Amino acid sequence: MSLADIALFLPLLAGVSLVLWPGLGRPFAWVASGGVFVLSLVMFFLHPKEGIAYLTQTPLLGPAGIYYAVGLDNAAMFLWLAVSFTVFLSVWVAKAPTRMLGYALMMETGLLGIFAALDLVLFYVFFEFTLIPALLMLGLYGGRERMRALYTFALFTLVGSLPMLAAILAARFLGGAESFLIGDLYNHPLKGVAASWVFLGFFFALAVKTPLFPLHAWLPSFHQENHPSGLADAMGTLYKVGIFAFFRWAMPLAPEGFQGLQPLLLTLAAFTAIYAAWAAWGAKDWKNLLAYGGISHMGLAAIGLFSGTSEGAVGALFLLGASFVYTGGMFLFTGLLYERTGTLEIGPVRGLAKSAPALAALGMILVMSMIGLPGLAGFPGEFMALLGAYKASPWLTFVAFLSVIAAAAYALTAYQKVFHESENRAVPDMTLQEWSFAVVIVAAIALLGLYPKLFTQLLQPLAKAFAALFGGAA
Repeated sequence: MSLADIALFLPLLAGVSLVLWPGLGRPFAWVASGGVFVLSLVMFFLHPKEGIAYLTQTPLLGPAGIYYAVGLDNAAMFLWLAVSFTVFLSVWVAKAPTRMLGYALMMETGLLGIFAALDLVLFYVFFEFTLIPALLMLGLYGGRERMRALYTFALFTLVGSLPMLAAILAARFLGGAESFLIGDLYNHPLKGVAASWVFLGFFFALAVKTPLFPLHAWLPSFHQENHPSGLADAMGTLYKVGIFAFFRWAMPLAPEGFQGLQPLLLTLAAFTAIYAAWAAWGAKDWKNLLAYGGISHMGLAAIGLFSGTSEGAVGALFLLGASFVYTGGMFLFTGLLYERTGTLEIGPVRGLAKSAPALAALGMILVMSMIGLPGLAGFPGEFMALLGAYKASPWLTFVAFLSVIAAAAYALTAYQKVFHESENRAVPDMTLQEWSFAVVIVAAIALLGLYPKLFTQLLQPLAKAFAALFGGAA
């Protein structure tokens, strides 16, 4: 048993315990999520610069070629660390029911498993398992229209997953691999018509979880109806695993299928970025604004990844990990706002900076990171993704870049209305617990923004190998 196995299943055991015995209380959730993050931090610093670490491989269904195979290369390790960090902060600061914290911990196991899985069927199991606690949090603790949002979320996810299941089976049997292990599948990439159909099968499921237009429609209502604490929203942000799955599975297994659709995919990514930014401009509340803002950012990540360049791949993966932190942080921040004002609408409550200057400062840093201010977490990934995309399509890159400008407009306008217009409500400033959350997340945002090399240098070898599949390593 490796460190990854322990960290992978610890949150599941803790989450089930909390759901069954909620009297264990919030401190139990803090210790469990904090323990996973500390263990993940140790794993990160012990991880070699290249290769797969913390490998465990044992047959599950040997005759069918299905294995319990987990391990972490540098890309998976970076995203694993970002997830464990964000889950810990979410459990720490969100004012959510105890059982809901348990469901969040259960969901963490699914998310970590998505990044660690080295068997394609095992990846699919974790991919689908993660849906269950997400649906439970929405269905049990959501708003008045939660069931409609739940049905929409489940419909998009499950309908998208069926073609992916077919693609998973086809990837092995049409390619001639001996098992579903990643090494076997990588050695037998699909070609011709089979590659096109398999890539499309993956695309429908992964576009839902990126998300890309028009398969994004589940996300706004998902956030709108979730618990106002921001916990389920932060966890939902971590479920945007489509970029990683394209990078790890869909594109390497069917490179010819991807290349045949590359112009369309680049166009779709650019349109997603600018369309979602426009929709965010019209948002009337924080959750809708952040939902569409997150979609726009994933459009930027997608255009970088779909460029097929190493810069674009590094930018996409870095932006994905950074968005886990700052978008997750923004949703938790809206929970702090709701606790004080009883609303998430942008407009009714104004001028909060006068009575809560520390809260306003935290909001400003999170917003600035979200709009890609240099020196904060959002900038390096956006810059590298657009740099890679420019090599593939300068005009579509320009279209996608317009979403960066739009982000400054919609995010700063909303922030200015709530915090810096004439005060009509006085609210308490941050508590000691909220201060600790603020200090830690601001430090993480600054680290990602000021010293991205700590992570990008680890992503570059994988990104070069990825780009070589499509004709180049630059």
